[in-house]
Amino acid sequence: MVQFFKESKSTPKAQPTLEVTIADVNSQGLGVTLYQKKPLFVLGALKGERVRVRVTVQNNKYQRAQLISVLRPAPERVTPFCPYTAQCGGCSLQHMPMAEQRDLKQRTVTQLFARHGFDELPHIEWLYNEQHQGYRRVARLAIRRHKKGVALGFRQAQSHELVEIEHCGVLLPRLSALISPLRKLLNQLTGVKQLGHVELYESSQGLALLLRHMATLSAADLDRLLSFAQTKKLALFLQDDKSRRPLHVPFPLYYQLDELKLSFTPGDFIQINGTLNEQMVKQAQQWLAAAPAEPVLDLFCGVGNFSLPLASSGHPVVGVEGVMDMVEQARGNAEDNDLWQAQFYRADLAADFTHAPWVQQGFGHVLLDPGRAGAAEVLPYLRQLAPQRILYVSCNPVTLADDGQFLVENGYRLSRLGLIDMFPHTAHCEAMALFELN
Repeated sequence: MVQFFKESKSTPKAQPTLEVTIADVNSQGLGVTLYQKKPLFVLGALKGERVRVRVTVQNNKYQRAQLISVLRPAPERVTPFCPYTAQCGGCSLQHMPMAEQRDLKQRTVTQLFARHGFDELPHIEWLYNEQHQGYRRVARLAIRRHKKGVALGFRQAQSHELVEIEHCGVLLPRLSALISPLRKLLNQLTGVKQLGHVELYESSQGLALLLRHMATLSAADLDRLLSFAQTKKLALFLQDDKSRRPLHVPFPLYYQLDELKLSFTPGDFIQINGTLNEQMVKQAQQWLAAAPAEPVLDLFCGVGNFSLPLASSGHPVVGVEGVMDMVEQARGNAEDNDLWQAQFYRADLAADFTHAPWVQQGFGHVLLDPGRAGAAEVLPYLRQLAPQRILYVSCNPVTLADDGQFLVENGYRLSRLGLIDMFPHTAHCEAMALFELN
């Protein structure tokens, strides 16, 4: 969970600089040392480095400091490729080589599982892409109005402040190139005070924007937005508190998994790293190892990211999702790809679903892909179904370790564990775990 900190009123506004030696790097990629008998956390510092910092946050338990300069760099330090990395809240590990980043993530996950009683783990298997710049096909940009016009960018690390950017090194180049002209457009709108944020998407046929607004836009502003979309050959959607609606859609929006086309609407969840998503889906099929024509249950199925490739391989698949819009999108994708053996249902997975009609055929293989909150409310009901294999795909290793402990305590063993470097240059990673019934 991201926490935002405000400077205490008792903390002086201008702290003097001090020199410290970094003792270690924590699971969030922050350099750590002791200062005045309390942990001091420094963004952008590596183990063993001598650095000059300025304390920005103080409380009874810890302190945070801004990195001013590196006086004695670690041998492995690399130069960040992005000029905004010191302020932006996104890619905070650019000063760390890729191999070191993955070592940090693996160490963090290993420690998490150890705290949940996993004394021995299976060999950790990695999925990653050598292309670690220009990989993001989805991004959300914040909008903020100031005296000189409209700022467009990302949130500053540990702050509500916005870092205005001209480009982004981890966005696909085509998306990054939209940032400056998009800012120019927003500065032309009369209803700029009513804007919330912008979401950028790449689809197989072109780029798409979703503009969030809090009040009705004027006809003149709608004309400006439409003209921009037409000139840039973009799909454009608007979203208010009630609905999403297309303003200009010159091509179908979908992404591909081999020969499959998965349609989506901006605002739907899709994986931000397309290349690694393809690898992840293939690995999921391999690890589940369901026999030909054996049914598979896919919980938290979204638009069918795992369900449809499984159905394409010959498995009858039941996909279940809590949001009806996503269920309808998944059903449309199954129809468009002529995958009649994939069926999709809407259900509250936090409630008892063991008597639902779609459960009655029985499932020996289940795939879970929950959100960051994990699947703690789902697992007791899933345990009653007693599937032989549960493949758990997680965007939060913290909840995966917690849920994994529940499964082991209820008759399962962890047979395979993998990490997926879906977000290079950040401390986040996806994980995949296979649990088999003893």
